[in-house]
Amino acid sequence: MTALLNVPAILVVAAVTTLLVIGVKESANVNSTTTILKVAALLAFIVAGTGFLLNHPDVFRANWKEFIPPNAVLGGYYAQAINKNAPHPAAARLWEEFLYSQGATGGQNLWIEGGARPVEQAAMTSNGSINTSAASKLPAVSGTPTFLSPSQATDAANYLAANWAKAVG
Repeated sequence: MTALLNVPAILVVAAVTTLLVIGVKESANVNSTTTILKVAALLAFIVAGTGFLLNHPDVFRANWKEFIPPNAVLGGYYAQAINKNAPHPAAARLWEEFLYSQGATGGQNLWIEGGARPVEQAAMTSNGSINTSAASKLPAVSGTPTFLSPSQATDAANYLAANWAKAVG
């Protein structure tokens, strides 16, 4: 018995393979084109938005309003530490020294520029190293601050997580 070639089956397989190869190539081309268009649209949005914000710096703070309820003076600490197992403890120490430095470009003035009252504020006011422009923008605070216990801080965080969306919309 001799085996005969099934020519029609070979032709059908060749035709289906050709169609699949063409389809995969076309699909890849369409996919690449849509990806390029999406990236171009995103970049155009970023460029246009950046251009607008650079020309209108007032927009950055237009909808931000500081609100400090009366008689609700609440303090908080920014904890910093150096891990004894840090790969470069000397570099970590230099970073800490920078954060607590009182110079004009020191870390304590950066805290003020960020809207936080630095731990060295009284000393900086006394020795004249405080950024008076940034310090004058800090909201007025009167009274003795209250510091939350860890459990109070956890309760406050849980409350905010549960109710933030309702409060801000």
